[in-house]
Amino acid sequence: MARIIRTAGGLPRSVWAIAAAALVCWLAVTVPLAAGWRTFYFRDVFANHLPVKAFGAQALARGEVPAVNPGLGMGQPFRGNPSALAFYPDNLLYLALPFWSAFNLHFALHWLLAALAMAAMARELGLGPHATLLAALTYGGSGFVLSGLTFYNVVTVVAWWPLAMAGAVRGGLRGTVAGGVACGLALLGGEPLLAALGLLPMVVAAVGRHGGRRGLATVGAVGLLGLAVALPQIVATLRVFAYTFRGSHGPWASQVVAFTLPPVRYLELVLPLPFGWPMTLGPRGWWLWKTADQGVYFLSLYCGVVALWLAAGALRRRPVWGVLAVGGLALAWLAGGAGEALSALSGGTFRYPEKLLFWPALALPLLAGWGLEAALERPRPRQMAALVAGGGLAVAAVAVALARPSLIAAAAAARPGGPLPVAALVEAQSLLAALGLALAAALLVAAGWALRRRRPGVVVALQLVALLQLFPLVATAPTAPFRRPPPWLDRVGAGADVLHTLNPRPGWEAAPAFRVPVGGQWQMARRGALDLDAVPGALHGLRYPLWPDREGFASPLYTYLTVRLALAGWEERAPWLRALGVDAVVAHHRPPSPALAPVARERHLVDSWLLRVESSAPEAWWPRRVETAPGPAAAFGQVAALADPVATVVASRPVDHDPDGTARLVTAEPDRLEVDVESAGGGLLVLRRSYHPIYRARAGGEFLDTQPVDLVLLGVTVPPGAHRVTVAIDGRPEAIAGAVSLAVLLAAAVILLRPRREGGRR
Repeated sequence: MARIIRTAGGLPRSVWAIAAAALVCWLAVTVPLAAGWRTFYFRDVFANHLPVKAFGAQALARGEVPAVNPGLGMGQPFRGNPSALAFYPDNLLYLALPFWSAFNLHFALHWLLAALAMAAMARELGLGPHATLLAALTYGGSGFVLSGLTFYNVVTVVAWWPLAMAGAVRGGLRGTVAGGVACGLALLGGEPLLAALGLLPMVVAAVGRHGGRRGLATVGAVGLLGLAVALPQIVATLRVFAYTFRGSHGPWASQVVAFTLPPVRYLELVLPLPFGWPMTLGPRGWWLWKTADQGVYFLSLYCGVVALWLAAGALRRRPVWGVLAVGGLALAWLAGGAGEALSALSGGTFRYPEKLLFWPALALPLLAGWGLEAALERPRPRQMAALVAGGGLAVAAVAVALARPSLIAAAAAARPGGPLPVAALVEAQSLLAALGLALAAALLVAAGWALRRRRPGVVVALQLVALLQLFPLVATAPTAPFRRPPPWLDRVGAGADVLHTLNPRPGWEAAPAFRVPVGGQWQMARRGALDLDAVPGALHGLRYPLWPDREGFASPLYTYLTVRLALAGWEERAPWLRALGVDAVVAHHRPPSPALAPVARERHLVDSWLLRVESSAPEAWWPRRVETAPGPAAAFGQVAALADPVATVVASRPVDHDPDGTARLVTAEPDRLEVDVESAGGGLLVLRRSYHPIYRARAGGEFLDTQPVDLVLLGVTVPPGAHRVTVAIDGRPEAIAGAVSLAVLLAAAVILLRPRREGGRR
């Protein structure tokens, strides 16, 4: 026992050594990110978050937090969309650091915070130093948390929630306030549904410490304080939510269960990446999607085979936490068969059953810590379990190794050719599987040996080694290819409105057969950059009027339009492109429409065409003629049939319109437009912004009527005469909510920072 109790600075030296090794691993990834040399890129990092944060950073530099982003989807909600994190405190990094550094530090710092927060939670539950470090490493290095590095919003909830739980466990004034602040920051982070799922583990922890009545009261107080901290985001979201597709219709039925956990993925509990590396192209890449029609939200269930072995030993002592872990794993699979029930219970807001994996992600690290301490008391049974499990894994490793030649030969005979021969995939994946099984066996046997000799530091170190197998999930890309303006930028001009036919949802054409070299998937992002995608186009001033509505926060009419355009032909699309103000189109097949003039053709892995749209609509204009349509379907057909969709527009309600009026744009800001209008008989002013009831129009102190025009554009009915028409969004509700939130945070800081009374709790 002497080796265990030798300490440095109050903690065992082995704890300091292992923590330092883990910190070095974190720094190895973080330093290039902080320097701006490399970037996270996978999935929503580039596909969704980077263009949104680029706009937010530019607006914040002007001292603004706008309600809408006119550069995406003609004005999709910005501060009201939780995934934009418009009010999150670390947005201040964008004022102090270059964009790439600030953007990636959000991920890296929250990754570190996740481990530290779990350590705080473990200490509150009474775990010792080694068990606390084990829980922190298991959580921070788990596949669940590393998957959060592909979602700007998910990683914030993942990082703050253990601290919110720790506050609820501590209880009292200080604990409740600390937990409430952490809860509020998690909610400001933009994933309220994940936070809602986190309430059950918080209840389990608080009730286990304080009992039923006091525990529930503490959780309620933490939640209410969290809502007060997140009030600006809540107010902004409530103001726009009713007129979004998600708020009015709920998610697509297919979306509710899109990310259901197939049972075969339970293999990931033992092997970190048994289906290949998700961020890699080539033989080592992810292959499960070829055999199962399932998306993957969290890239791996793995939390370390050593931690899993220890957690299994704690199930008897901590049955409630065991039920939470096993229940989350089971429901992530079973809930996929109850999509309608999930949608009904959540009011149409819940998506993706895989989010239920939050429960085992929180429970398993704590169970592993408890399991370590229980095993130190009685090491022999746990050692025997390690030997049995390790022996079974070793046998499996040998079996896979022996079967490799036959599997490779069978794959070569079945499908010898193609851009990625199946034989090459089987050869690479079977080798990874055999090595993974052998390493898991060795780790368990070594952990059993260390436990028998009561060396918890060695056990924790072995868990760190087990987690290092997930290194493919922290793949990054060089920023240099995305810093440079794309070559075609000069062809379209700064501030142009661009459409890439693969990007709208649904896409306008089938993806061509890209010949992609083996390596990281960032090479596909580089190809997209050459095709004027939003990364890096949004950083260089390009706008995307038909941006995909990934969060369901665009208007219902916008969603309807994107679906109809995807189903239409180019002759119907061409007038719509002009009406929506599209200046340039990037396609992989030359569209057969005379309205699109070829500008350039390059080979970006496949042929890419740059096409110009002639005479597209300006930011604001006075049409010559106004028609009306009885409904969305009729409006779509009428606009598609117009010879000049700028001269003639289709309104939702009749308007007496003077064809000889004029309109001149004076000011165009995200939340405010000013237009000088002059007409003898009055009529309809059209703005190239997505219609939303949150806009208020005025002229001469009088409010003006607004309505949808061409399905999605903003129309303003202007009276006769000369007027300065102002169309703006009132930001006072969010400002008041922000003042309340700051007052709550100030009061919380006073409570948490005031000196404790002598003799009080440390």
